[in-house]
Amino acid sequence: MKMLFDFSGKTVLVVGAASGIGRASAMACAEANANVIAVDINEAELNTLNHARLETLILDISDSQAVEKIINQCAKKYGHIDAAILTSAIQKRTPIDSLTDEEWQRHLDINLSGIFYLLRSLFPVMKAQKSGAIVAFTSGLATNGWPGAAAYATTKAGIVGLVKSAAHELRPFGVRINAVSPGLVLTPVFLDSASSDELAMYERSLGLSKPEEVVPTLLYLISDAGETISGNVVERRLIPRA
Repeated sequence: MKMLFDFSGKTVLVVGAASGIGRASAMACAEANANVIAVDINEAELNTLNHARLETLILDISDSQAVEKIINQCAKKYGHIDAAILTSAIQKRTPIDSLTDEEWQRHLDINLSGIFYLLRSLFPVMKAQKSGAIVAFTSGLATNGWPGAAAYATTKAGIVGLVKSAAHELRPFGVRINAVSPGLVLTPVFLDSASSDELAMYERSLGLSKPEEVVPTLLYLISDAGETISGNVVERRLIPRA
């Protein structure tokens, strides 16, 4: 059984589009005939995205004024933003007693405040058009924790509260928002933070997903098929290997 999506006439914003799940999502949406706005701070990698339906923009989401400017610019150019997939995050593993103020704050600025800035700027656009779908990302570490991952896990727990509150505020306007916990995915954020022993352990026990394997869940959530789903944390969990 195969599910096909058609986003003809729709505009999809993908933040964190230079790599990982964001990159796979941007290309999938473009292939599904959406006009895609692919946003990231990594200009070199972003410039390797190549599709006739895809526009690339450089943005540091920790800069609230820059975020507002980009969102307003896109809304004006396209007339509407029908969906937003917000994947941007950093993760650096540092024990709590070695975690500097700067490193702690950087995680907050990108993983939590950056997503808040994006939501704050998207709200007026989607409320005015009385439609829209947003997906943000949490993590299993938000509830399970991991050595050295306190900063990352804290921000991902914050995303859950942010999304659930946002869902209540958006519901009267026909706009929906969900959080996805994608599981163990071979993204740069995960690969750059996990040790070789950790990767081997996960491969033996649960297996590791490719970014493309997460995409169908995201497309479903932003499509008409997911129009009654909002305020949820959607978890992708693999069955442990025997």
